[in-house]
Amino acid sequence: MEELPHYPRWQVLLLVGLAGAGFCSLADGSPIDLAFTFVASAVGLFVRQESVKAKFNPYMAVYFAAFIASLIAGAASKLGLSDGQNHAYVTSVLFLIPGVQFINSFSDIIDGNIQNGLTRGIVGMLISFTIALGILTSALIYQF
Repeated sequence: MEELPHYPRWQVLLLVGLAGAGFCSLADGSPIDLAFTFVASAVGLFVRQESVKAKFNPYMAVYFAAFIASLIAGAASKLGLSDGQNHAYVTSVLFLIPGVQFINSFSDIIDGNIQNGLTRGIVGMLISFTIALGILTSALIYQF
């Protein structure tokens, strides 16, 4: 079987960082928030990729990524570099959101594939739960 072509890893990390910074910009983040979100999103994706490569449970990989991304982004507020609105903190984990799973879940349910739809929906909820746990862990560390 022929392997599909992939973008270079550095390019994916760069573009995910830019996407995170773009979301932060949409949330009216300051330039410092954008910089922290860029770094947090790129490093978070790197952590997820490395966790998957090390054969961790996929949900644990999402947890590690959310924890590290929110920990880096939360540093902006904790160090007093941000305006206290936590734009970077909130938008740094958006690259992990399981939108495709939820869309496919609803599509399957509408098409009558109830079991597939429920399974995909549960997977999406588990991913969302692990994202929330990662953010909660960093919030407990920073005492937000």
